Amino acid sequence: MAFFDWEDAFGVGVLGIDQQHQRLIALINQLHDAIERSNELATLESVLSELAAVTSVVDELISYTQYHFSTEEGHMLQYAYPGYDEHKAEHEQFVGKVQDFRRRFDKQKTRLSLDIAEFLMNWWRGHILNSDKKCGAFLCEKGLR
Repeated sequence: MAFFDWEDAFGVGVLGIDQQHQRLIALINQLHDAIERSNELATLESVLSELAAVTSVVDELISYTQYHFSTEEGHMLQYAYPGYDEHKAEHEQFVGKVQDFRRRFDKQKTRLSLDIAEFLMNWWRGHILNSDKKCGAFLCEKGLR
């Protein structure tokens, strides 16, 4: 069983956005698994190897999140979504937190706590079920599927 499972309730009605959300959830699961593996390892060599894997997943998660936000924001602008400013601010706040996390990780080069995966799961769950659902309903009304 995965750490963070896709649920039908996460569907916003726009296929591309739903697919991107599924990819983000898969990346969070990869990060969770990599952190768990790194925390179980005993030798310095194996820990360093696994930290490189964690770094790679974090980088991909940051990059894909930015791509996803750009896609959503593009749709919101195209269809004049009235909640655009608030939604975009949520995106910017999230990106700032993740980038701050990445900077601290780069400085410390220590094992990661599973708290980061928990934060990501909770943030995405809340954001999808609240902000993205509202936006998805609006976009569907405008004919985007």
